[in-house]
Amino acid sequence: MKQPMFLKILATLYVLAVLPGCNDSDDSTPPLTYAETIADGRAAVQQALKDADVPSASVALIDGERIVWSETFGYTDKATQTAPHLTTMYGIGSVSKVFAAMAAMKLADQGKIDLDAPLVQYLPDFRMAAPEYPQITVRMLLNHSAGFGGSDYRNGFTNAPVPGYAAQVQQTLATQRLKHLPGEMAVYCNDCLTMIEPLVAAVSGRSYTQFVEDEILAPLDMTHSRFALEPFPAGSFAPGYTGDRADPQEYTNAYATGGLYSTPNDMAHLAMMFMNGGRYGNVRVLSASSVAEMGRNQTRNLLFNPIPTFHWGLGWDGVAQPGLAAVGVTAWHKNGGTLTYGSEFFVAPDERLAVMVTGASVKFSVGQLAERIMLHALAERGRISAVPTPLPDTPQPEQPATDADLAAITGDYAQFEALLRIEAVPGRSLNISMYSNGVWTEIANDLKRRIDGSFSSDAAPNVAYRTFDGEGRRYLVARRPAGLGHYLAEIPFGQQVQPAAPLSTAWQARVGQRWLAVNEDAQSIPLVQGTAPPRFALDVVDGLPGYLFASSIHTGSQIVDPAGSDTLARMFLKIPVNFGRDLNDVVIETRNGEEWVRYGSTLFRPQASVPVLPAGDSVVTIGSEGFAEWRKLPVGGTVAITGASAWKLYDADLKLLASSLGNGSANTASADAYLMVYGAPDAAITLTLAAAR
Repeated sequence: MKQPMFLKILATLYVLAVLPGCNDSDDSTPPLTYAETIADGRAAVQQALKDADVPSASVALIDGERIVWSETFGYTDKATQTAPHLTTMYGIGSVSKVFAAMAAMKLADQGKIDLDAPLVQYLPDFRMAAPEYPQITVRMLLNHSAGFGGSDYRNGFTNAPVPGYAAQVQQTLATQRLKHLPGEMAVYCNDCLTMIEPLVAAVSGRSYTQFVEDEILAPLDMTHSRFALEPFPAGSFAPGYTGDRADPQEYTNAYATGGLYSTPNDMAHLAMMFMNGGRYGNVRVLSASSVAEMGRNQTRNLLFNPIPTFHWGLGWDGVAQPGLAAVGVTAWHKNGGTLTYGSEFFVAPDERLAVMVTGASVKFSVGQLAERIMLHALAERGRISAVPTPLPDTPQPEQPATDADLAAITGDYAQFEALLRIEAVPGRSLNISMYSNGVWTEIANDLKRRIDGSFSSDAAPNVAYRTFDGEGRRYLVARRPAGLGHYLAEIPFGQQVQPAAPLSTAWQARVGQRWLAVNEDAQSIPLVQGTAPPRFALDVVDGLPGYLFASSIHTGSQIVDPAGSDTLARMFLKIPVNFGRDLNDVVIETRNGEEWVRYGSTLFRPQASVPVLPAGDSVVTIGSEGFAEWRKLPVGGTVAITGASAWKLYDADLKLLASSLGNGSANTASADAYLMVYGAPDAAITLTLAAAR
């Protein structure tokens, strides 16, 4: 049943709310209502929801001590057209990192940690397979410069809580190398912030989630913010949607890096604390010096920071948001995304202005919306003369490329999940293609050299590419309009791949092989939704002998270097900021005479040796490590499962056909299907296959 319209309006609109604190002005001038900003923002959010088919969203605009606009959009239940409330929670994803940094700063305020002390001083059981790991400091965790591979996505997003995720990450790091020296460069790293969890627990004697609740959420009166440690009450959170079906509750088990649920109104309290130098009302949450340190540019003194466009703070993606910096305004900003939610949090401390935008979809254009709302608010209050307009699409004058110019940029460049190939074409221009998941796709063509040395097309003149050399490597740089299109953002986009010796005989024998995951939780969302096959693959790409391309359930095609070892193919990219993130070594492990693969913390068994399930009854025993067991169905038919904690049935291409928790049965019309069964260690599971007639 639909809500009455007047109730819907009350539930979705909250204007001019006054929270603890004092007024911004002592004169009698009435406070600005931001009517124009609200009207424009409302229309923009509604259009964004329509364009991306986003089920619901929530927004808050904060001016000093006032929430001047708070509104929700869309539906949390499409069938009944139930609108979200102002207290409806959304997963804020990596905006949670701001809270992780606050937790560390709180301990620093209490004199319990020093940001520049080694992590092992507080976490003595921390280890890595790299001699430099004792050099990692607490600060390096908070500013993404520790040198970890990136993100352990196994069991990161599930439909049931996995409380031991942080311990899993620490255990995995103990077996891993560093991809760069501690403090050398900054590359976005979820595992860095996850390690704040055991640090806080070791120093405070409380779990990370309890510490954040006690020391941050409660003092800030964030009563509708919590970690997903258990099922939420029905209707208290905004679900994502798959078509017209509401998705189950999402658990982001990396609490410090992305696990908090909140509301824009609650986040307004946090913004007020930052704008007041650590105070919320009469409560001091952080010292003024800790707030200032979080907002200080942490990238300034890095050893390798070739394009200092990104000014990361502690927990912040940046302390000079470029869209606002372009109009002379300083803003701290943090983006957050999970498999279900997208969020953006801006705080302009000097302007005492902030915004929080969140929605139940990763396709929601949160960053652009937050920037738009802030720019309109700044214009309406007279801080800037007008909302900036997009840059003109005017090509720079052409300067024909020489042979040396072309030689300096053509070649293959790798990113964390793709390969780029730049080729010279007739007319002395360039084409760029991208290889990802086994497919080449052209992403740019007819790029001409311009007078500034970059290459761009006449059709998209503000999208340009150039190269630079640093630390003995050549990098590709991409420059393109961002935000509202009124400024250009430039970022290291790829690292050139140098020629290598041919693959060894051992690695050549593995090319084209496939392996199946055995230690991914049955409630892992990629497995539940069937968005990617639970498989690992090793392949090669024409023109790049000596390298391998690894792809798995959680990643696209990642290039690795197997030179020097027949059991270890190394991650080797050193790209600052974002395009060198989330890398892994490929490790070959021999188990019971078979070659298994460990990639990050995920373990894969050979697909080729999966036992065939015979007709009739058979018993499968789960091993002592609790790994899932696989069986191949040689014929189409029905299989009954008894004694399993969970199971999944896939077709020959590993497309999910059916799954369930506990006992059940499923059928497939085709042969060569695969059955994955879960159980407790040493559990006996009975499988009964009845062939189709």
